[in-house]
Amino acid sequence: VERMTLNNSVSDPSLVRQCIGYQLFADAGLAASRCNFAHVTVNEWDLGVYVNVEPVKKDFLRHNYPDEDGDLYEGTLSDFRGDWIGTFEPKTDDTDPDGACLHDVADAIESPDDDLRDALDAEIDVDAFLTFWAMEVLVAHLDGYAGNTNNFFVYRDPTTDRITFLPWGIDAIFHQTEVWGFDTRDAVLANGVLANRL
Repeated sequence: VERMTLNNSVSDPSLVRQCIGYQLFADAGLAASRCNFAHVTVNEWDLGVYVNVEPVKKDFLRHNYPDEDGDLYEGTLSDFRGDWIGTFEPKTDDTDPDGACLHDVADAIESPDDDLRDALDAEIDVDAFLTFWAMEVLVAHLDGYAGNTNNFFVYRDPTTDRITFLPWGIDAIFHQTEVWGFDTRDAVLANGVLANRL
């Protein structure tokens, strides 16, 4: 690899949550970062063990999609509503900086209930999103798209012209306690407008 993302895993002293989580997303049939561990030293200074997470870049896209030249956006407190679309960050030179495909999803979300599924399915892979959403709930990724509209990527694959969701920033998963005022064991996580409409 040419790039790596080293995480000190301060949210997870066991260091294993991220790697287990990304593998679970992959086992569910979703594109997810590969993950392992790195013993880091700098000029003979031992920094200890870090979690090494595959960054969501062109190499990741080549590894997971038939065409890596689609639109890749990072969602950081981002959603498919109003002025929030401007918070999506284009991540490749091939990505449309205006986010036309994101606006198309926002328009589809406004469809009447009877037309919602068909309108959304033209813009996103709804079945894949439902799996993604279920995985966020199962691993208690409260700081992901469905829970906090945060820590996720979306990719518009040019071969299908539809968006899929990618997990990211899952270092604080598998909490079985009350967090942010609700019990994670009972949480459905539907704060993201797409999850909420569905």
